[in-house]
This record gives sequence, C-alpha cells and structure tokens, in this order.
Amino acid sequence: MKINVLFVMGQMGMGGSERLIHNLVKNMDRGAYNASIAWFYLEKVLPEFKELGIPLYHIPKEKRVDFATMKKLAELIRDQDIHVVNAHHFLPFVYSFYGSKIKNQAILVYTEHSEAEIRSIPWKWRALGKYMLGRADCLVGINERITEALLKTFDSGNTRHKTIRNGVDLDAFKEIREKNSLRRELGLSNTEILIGIVANFRKNKNHLFLLKAFRELLRFHGNIKLYLVGQGFCHDPDNSEVEIRRYISTNGMEENVVLAGYRPDVSTLLGAMDIFCLTSHKEGLPIAMIEAMASSLPIVGTDAEGIRDVIRHRENGFLVEIDNVEALVNALGSLIDDDSLRRNMGRRSRDLATENYSLRECLGQYQDLFQSLL
Repeated sequence: MKINVLFVMGQMGMGGSERLIHNLVKNMDRGAYNASIAWFYLEKVLPEFKELGIPLYHIPKEKRVDFATMKKLAELIRDQDIHVVNAHHFLPFVYSFYGSKIKNQAILVYTEHSEAEIRSIPWKWRALGKYMLGRADCLVGINERITEALLKTFDSGNTRHKTIRNGVDLDAFKEIREKNSLRRELGLSNTEILIGIVANFRKNKNHLFLLKAFRELLRFHGNIKLYLVGQGFCHDPDNSEVEIRRYISTNGMEENVVLAGYRPDVSTLLGAMDIFCLTSHKEGLPIAMIEAMASSLPIVGTDAEGIRDVIRHRENGFLVEIDNVEALVNALGSLIDDDSLRRNMGRRSRDLATENYSLRECLGQYQDLFQSLL
C-alpha cells in the first residue's frame, strides 16, 4: 500500500521551505508515496507546483486564530486518508496538530527552518507548543542548531527528533557551459560582471545593505549589474519591496539594478551569474545559496547564523560583517577584479555542495523517516 503524505506550508510562494517541499515531492518515489500539498496564503498556484501533477489544496487562513482553517485541514486529512502530515514552520504545525492528532490518527512530522522563528514565538504559545510537540511523532531541524533550539525552547527532550539538512538537485545546477548565450538573452555583454541575489523582499534579507554596497561599487566599476530575483508579499508585515524600489530610484540605479521578480528559471539565471550574494540578518540553511554553490559560483554573505555554516571564508567565498558596507564592497570588488579567483572559489563551491547538500541524501532521510514512523 502506498503512503499518503500531505506537506503543509504557509504560503504558495517559492522561498526556501517551499522550494524544499517542491524538490521533495518532485523526486519522491511515486511507486511508494502519494504526495499532496496544502497551504494557507496566496491562492494562485505557481507553475512549478502545477507541473508536479499532484493534488494541491488551498485552505484560506483569514483570522489570527482561525479554527475554521483547522477544521478544513482536519477534514482534508480524513477524506484523503492521509497517513503522514509533514508541516513546515511553526504555524503550519499548529494548524496541522488538530487534524493529525485529535480528529484523525495521522503521523505528524514538524520541520523547522529557522532558529530565529523559534526564538520569536510568544510565551503564551510556548506552553501550547510544548504540549503539541510532546505528542508529535518527530521534530526535524534543517541543521543541528535548529533541532537543539526546538528541544530547548519547548523542553521536548523525550520527543523523537532528527536533523535533516536541506539538499538540492545537483544535476539541475551543473555549471552552464552556454553562459554567453544566456547572458545575451539577459542583455549582458561578455565583459559585464553579473552579481545576483535570490531572496524574496523581506527586511530580514537586508537587500538595502547590498544596494548600498553596490552603489559604492558603481563609482569604480562601470561593467557591473545587479539582479534581484524575488518579490514582496502584500500580507507579509516584513515586506521590504517599497523601500528597495525607492532606494534604487532615489540613487538613479535603474540601469544597473534589475528587479527580476519571481522567476521559475532560477537555475538558468544562476548559470548566467558571476557572483552570488546573500546579505540576510539570519538564515536557517539557505537553499538559494546552496543552489548557487551547485552552479559553481563564488559566494559572498553576511557572517550570520545559517550563512556562516555554508560559506568557507576565503575558500568558496567571503563572509562579511552585517551592515559593514566597506567590507562588502571590498569582498565583491576583489571578485569583480579577479577572474581566476571567481573560478577557483566557484569550483570549491560546487565541491562543497556535492559533499554536503545532496537532495538525494535529504530525500532519502525523509522517506526513511516516514517509513519508520509507520
């Protein structure tokens, strides 16, 4: 009998956790698993999810605490005979608990992607969280620190837990040999250096820090462009798109900074880039950065949790202090000026991605976990 697995996510977007779910579903053993996805925010289905050919369920969440949403999710778990629910992030976990452990007898696996998210959970929710985590079947952190933070915050030492690192499809991000043709499609000459960031427009991603450094770089380099791949979401209180657009316009950077918006062809864009940069205040285990490494790109990132775990300073890129514009300018400038340094660090990036962040390993651990819990 096939195992029916329902992945529950907060929104129909393509941030790190949504990308992981997409990759897991796309590559699951269809002979052993029937996968489906449910989500709360943003009704319109992205093309990548449509192409998966699986059941997709939008269950709107309209209130701060929406019991109707919990009930609908419980009915879905019952009607579709779901055996395993894998909820990603704390809010989807809370909304999945009622349907999995109270109204039905489904296995419940909670995957957390952010140590900062755990720390930000209000005290009144921590007591409830402790109760629910004590009755969940397994807690999964995407790195060791997140797993430890879950156990410590909710005092859940006796709960089954596991660390499963995010992985990417390494074959999908091989170094693109036809880079020049890709660059021509983007309107780039062979001499221009393309710096890119793949991150939705949220204050935590700290795009303004990168834009400030890029403004300084433009004073000395006329051959550079910056691609911002991502978007803001209207329901998100952390949305920073207005500030980003204002800064670009105020500083007259429209010709050199491209707001690419949501793009389904991230692997293609990464293949055209020369340098990848991520300037977040904090991360879990950033899939976009791992994909850039798999694309043989040198990486520049902030010395922040999650990012410092991925970048090997001066091996495959540079770590810089958060909001230290001079340090970021120097790191990016050294890569802009030195083609051999970019190539050497890019090769090391690919090696590290292959060694540590294989989707095959990540998927295998999830499938083994689901099997063992049943």
